[in-house]
Amino acid sequence: MKKTIIIAIIALLGLSREASAQLYIGGSLTAHASFNNSRSIAVSVAPDIGYGFGNWNVGTMLNAYTYHDHEDLGSSLRLSVTPYAEYYFFSAGPVSLFAEAGLGLLFTNDIVDEAPKGQFFVNPYLAPGIEISLTDHFSVMCHLGRLEWNSEINDVNLTMSGESLALGLYYSF
Repeated sequence: MKKTIIIAIIALLGLSREASAQLYIGGSLTAHASFNNSRSIAVSVAPDIGYGFGNWNVGTMLNAYTYHDHEDLGSSLRLSVTPYAEYYFFSAGPVSLFAEAGLGLLFTNDIVDEAPKGQFFVNPYLAPGIEISLTDHFSVMCHLGRLEWNSEINDVNLTMSGESLALGLYYSF
């Protein structure tokens, strides 16, 4: 037992001595409207908080997503908590490339035919990304796609299109 505690303390001291360790906050806000076949509106707010050390970031993203289809009179409110880890494998000047792995925990409250239907889903994923440092404290992050297992429909999805592009602004302390 004493050896385990000593190893844990040494590991924590090693992490705390990392010169580039820092807390960051950020997130994204997205809106999408479609008026082609059916008139629908979707809005997403996703704040993010994490801790960076060395080539790693670990954090949690919260996401509130609402969708309303005017034709079907259906709507959806989805809340998710997504813990993740990012590994930075390339850096040149202000540009860095990273790979992200996360586990989305999704709570839904879909309203179809005026009856609410609440459910819970788990969605593990992998996503490549790019970070561009604007200043010492501000940066823009862009996720370029996503490979995920969607437990809602029990399917594996690979999205690499302009619609899967996610941009966020981050502040590092």
